[in-house]
This record gives sequence, C-alpha cells and structure tokens, in this order.
Amino acid sequence: MPEITCYFSPQSGYAYLGHGRLRAIAREAGASIVWRPVDILTVFAEGGSTPPAKQSPARNAYRKADATRWARLRGLRFNTSPAFWPTDTIPACRLIAAAILDGQDPAELIGGPLEAGWAGDIQISDPAHLGRTAAPAGSYGARLVTLSQAVAAAEAVNRNTAEAVAAGVFGSPSYIVAGELYFGQDRLDFVAAHLAHLKEREGADGGALEGTA
Repeated sequence: MPEITCYFSPQSGYAYLGHGRLRAIAREAGASIVWRPVDILTVFAEGGSTPPAKQSPARNAYRKADATRWARLRGLRFNTSPAFWPTDTIPACRLIAAAILDGQDPAELIGGPLEAGWAGDIQISDPAHLGRTAAPAGSYGARLVTLSQAVAAAEAVNRNTAEAVAAGVFGSPSYIVAGELYFGQDRLDFVAAHLAHLKEREGADGGALEGTA
C-alpha cells in the first residue's frame, strides 16, 4: 500500500483547508496517511521560512484572500483573522502524537483543532478546550490530554520535527510520496497524480511478472 507522509502544524490554515481533500485522495488511491505533527516554529527556523504572523502586510493580505478562495472552493468555514492565532501548538501536537502512540487513527482528531482554530475561535493551547475538540461526545479527549503530557508524546513530536527538517520540509502542510516532497495543500493534485503513477507502475510490473510466469 502506498503511503503519504503528512508533516503539519495543528494550527496551519492550509493544513485545515487541505485536510479533507488529502483524506479523499488517500481513499481513492488506496493509500495510507502517516500523520506527523511537528513543532512548526522549529521547522520554519531550520527551513529558513518566515512565520506567517511575521510576514509583510502585503503578503498576509494575499494569504487571507487566497485562503478565502480555497475555503469557498472546499465548502469550509474559514475565519481569516481568528481570535487565537498564532498560539502555542505544542499541546495539540502532543495530543495527536499521543493518539498515534495509543494505536488510534488520528485523522478525525486532527480535524478537531484545525477546525476549532480556523472556524470556531477556540484556543487550542488550552488543554480543556483541546480535549473537547478531540472527543466532544465522550471522555476519550480527557484521556488523550493526560497521555499527551507523558514524555513519550513529547519525544514523538521532537522526532517528527527532526524527520521533517531532514526531509527538507520548511512549512505546513508538506506531503511526501515515495521520497518526493510536495509543499502546500494546493499541490494535492500532484500528490494524487504521483499516487496514480505508482499504481500504474505497480500494475505494469505485475503484468510483466504474470507474462513471464
């Protein structure tokens, strides 16, 4: 099964805009997603990127207009000036890492803080709020908050961040398919095309093997 490794920040507006599309692409291609929450400030620093909050007024004005277009295209609510942005993303990173270490598929969980920050004006650095975005209908969110405070969750985020930097990642979201890096949710069509190419090549290789059997 092909894999998409997704390096992301839980407060990345573009990760939010691309989250549903990425999952749909994976389903259509029969691919799995390897989710890797990262310390985005370290990724920015190591990759030589300027954090969006510190970019020029012109750059930020364009980012807001661009995000609005994508939100409209994807049918998502999107606040271009959320109340709690930027904020400390490490608690959310560790929560997601804890879910992965606990053997859970974190896809739905990841969507919680992303939507909370960009469509709900919720402070995702607050553990109480974060727990509710993780599991609004039950107690699992509170359990994850506890698990996220363990050393293992912190170490997992640190490993993810180091891996991202080593892979040449400089922003969120970034996707890697078969060793090829794609930055930004606006490159998801390329991700889908790469997966299709891998599937075609697998089929061709299989046909060749069958013909020589």
